[in-house]
Amino acid sequence: MRGLILLLVVAMASSEEFFFLGHEFSRTPLGDRIDKASVKMLKEAYLSNTDSNVVTSPLGVLLLLSLYSAGAQGKSREEIMQFLSSTEYKELFDSYSHLSNRFASMDPSFLTLANKVYVAKGYTLADEFTNTARSYNSEVDAIDFQDPKTAAQIINQWADEKSKGHIKDPVSENLLDKSAAAALFNVIFFQGHWHVPFQAAETEEKDFHVNKSLVVKKPMMHLQDSLFYNEDNEIGAKMIELPYQELGFRMVVILPNEVDGLSSVLEKVTEKGLLDDVFALSPAGREINLYLPKFEVRSKLDFTQILPKLGVSRIFSDGAPGIVKEREVAVSKFFQEAIVKVDEEGATAGAFTGAIAVPMSSNSKPPEPMDFIVDHPFLFAILHEDVVLFTGIYTH
Repeated sequence: MRGLILLLVVAMASSEEFFFLGHEFSRTPLGDRIDKASVKMLKEAYLSNTDSNVVTSPLGVLLLLSLYSAGAQGKSREEIMQFLSSTEYKELFDSYSHLSNRFASMDPSFLTLANKVYVAKGYTLADEFTNTARSYNSEVDAIDFQDPKTAAQIINQWADEKSKGHIKDPVSENLLDKSAAAALFNVIFFQGHWHVPFQAAETEEKDFHVNKSLVVKKPMMHLQDSLFYNEDNEIGAKMIELPYQELGFRMVVILPNEVDGLSSVLEKVTEKGLLDDVFALSPAGREINLYLPKFEVRSKLDFTQILPKLGVSRIFSDGAPGIVKEREVAVSKFFQEAIVKVDEEGATAGAFTGAIAVPMSSNSKPPEPMDFIVDHPFLFAILHEDVVLFTGIYTH
């Protein structure tokens, strides 16, 4: 029997205050590749999730896949590279190791990206895989999977520390295989800050249309400000950008034109990707009167079921010879717990920092604000420049 390997991604994003700042971001081939994989994962996660709300961190999944590919070969590596839209392994390795180190070096007060490789007692990591893990800024430690209770406690303590206590006990002892030879883990934690706040006093219960026949009350935050905006009739949606104080980070909200338009928009976004529309965002030319639900979405996703639907199946059946020295290993479990929380907590009233001004003559009046009312199911994404960190769907 082959030794088994487990893979886990833990991800969390939280938004507090809001700030507007004009920006220029570069679009890269890696960003485009991550974008394509991200929307495919979001679609399958949404279709496979019993709860219609879903959030995933595609970057966490892609980092672990790219790291695992260092020890894989043949069809397993080919499937991973095809899913990641890469044709050369060295280019894949260089891109993702650079990305991992780039995010790991950011201020941990707002972003934590951590990778961890545990090797079971009785096994030794292959030298080349160890070097690859180190180049991904991964910690490497030994662990005893024969004692799953203690092993789970060790892993959960690490995840709790890296997620700053927001994700508790993602691993149960029943989830761990005593026969596991190694385990790969990833944590992404993002704490964004809005500068001009959604005033808590303006948050009020308003109608939210779950579908054409079901209306519920949701706490709606309110903000009137100059924001980047875009309409895409091809996918049937409009979108706004909410930039964070942390330079380069932003949330994009994609609102279908129709109350029941989510499935159609998701299908078209899966074909097209998000970045074309994200880079088409521009000043609206007038203030936007925004109503956005306070929301928290938490998902536990089984990528053991999701990845084969995306063409990555051999990692679960074919042995990878380059992970540990003693034997080939295959992936037994691949799962992710992710959470995104958006609210107005911690805001400082009146902390206005910047805005885009519309040139006007001295006797002209400001144009009327444009309403952007997020009152039915929508998609959202959190990005750093052109790299998608989180994607999600909120329906109720």
